[in-house]
Amino acid sequence: MKQLKILTIEDPKEEEVLRTPSIKVTPEELKTEEFQKFLDNLLHTALTSEEQVGIQSGGISAPQVGVNKKVIYILDYDTNEFELLINPQIQNIGTKTNIDMEGCLSIPNVEGNVERYSKIKVKYMNKDGNTVKRRFNNINARVVQHENDHLEGILFIDKTVD
Repeated sequence: MKQLKILTIEDPKEEEVLRTPSIKVTPEELKTEEFQKFLDNLLHTALTSEEQVGIQSGGISAPQVGVNKKVIYILDYDTNEFELLINPQIQNIGTKTNIDMEGCLSIPNVEGNVERYSKIKVKYMNKDGNTVKRRFNNINARVVQHENDHLEGILFIDKTVD
């Protein structure tokens, strides 16, 4: 497995990639050996992010390594395992939000308060191409929303509140 380079906004060309909306992964593409290898490398990059950028990863999106595809890994804080979400579609449950501090591997040494929905439901594809529907609460919901923003070319610094 190989560690992929994490793009940062410190480089204008890399920021351009980070701000480009991603495209959906097709079921055919998901089945390819090349794409499966990319998924393994993306997970490896999340697991070893500390070596590269000095921060433990709570999640990573494909655009953060220069691939504008709708793929994210999130650290499930209940199980301490990374979970893969392909082509996630998010719907908030209710209107309750909370504001909390966020940081990002692609925005070194910056933190800010961001308002997010407390409860969401997500429909996505797993590594085998099966459709999964799952609810996320609190920190896990926050991480999914943060990573999903990357897929739209949105960074948390675009959403910070005082």
